[in-house]
Amino acid sequence: MSPNPLRWTRGLATALTALQLACAAGGSVTRESYRRGAVAYRVGPLPADWQPLAFKGTNLAFRHPGGGMIAASAQCPAREDVPLAVLTNHLLFGIETKEDRGRALLTLDGRQALRTRVLGELDGVPIELDLVALRKDDCLYDLQLIAAPRDFAARQRDFDAFVQGFATAGGK
Repeated sequence: MSPNPLRWTRGLATALTALQLACAAGGSVTRESYRRGAVAYRVGPLPADWQPLAFKGTNLAFRHPGGGMIAASAQCPAREDVPLAVLTNHLLFGIETKEDRGRALLTLDGRQALRTRVLGELDGVPIELDLVALRKDDCLYDLQLIAAPRDFAARQRDFDAFVQGFATAGGK
């Protein structure tokens, strides 16, 4: 359901763009929306320096030339009916030496979502994550910011806009 940060750290530059991948698969993708089959949602705009990226396990993914990745994924229908905290923990598989930097509930597209910040390590390399998990209309959604701690603060504002713009096809 979510990107593997290990793959992200080893090969962002070698991927095709998300737009090319979606068009080949019969979906519709823009920098701010994704539609394929039962999955349809939009996200907030990112500045032009965020480059689209095809990344296994994501619907939309972008990398910043200064470091960092923002991604969105959906799973429809949801395979699990578990609390948002458990869904978030699934996103953290493979992250070592985790330090929870805070969890907060928020309302996103009319539903309760869980936002979690974590500092961790992947193969001994420090990374920081900001994760948002949401369940709506039998789908699970996750939005992610993954960056080296030195780049994280510089990418946070862009991720905040990305999250605030999230809405499913039926959302306002």
